[in-house]
Amino acid sequence: MERTQLSAVVLELLEKETGETYPSVEESTTLREGLNLDSLDMAGLVLHIESHFGIQIESELLDGIHSVGDLLNVLETKIAAKSVRKAA
Repeated sequence: MERTQLSAVVLELLEKETGETYPSVEESTTLREGLNLDSLDMAGLVLHIESHFGIQIESELLDGIHSVGDLLNVLETKIAAKSVRKAA
């Protein structure tokens, strides 16, 4: 999945979780300050993402996710690892 497609899916899941619309989200946008997500929003978003992509994001990885770009980096890594496991 291309990064732009991944970003669109994450944005859709984010809007589904929060009930808000986010017209301009960039990779540098922070999740807490830029998107005003609190810990419950983050937990819900992560659950939606894990369910949608069939992956698990460990707690220690979540600590390093501060921006939309950070989240996309983690998702790309997790999705690629899942694809490799399926192919093996």
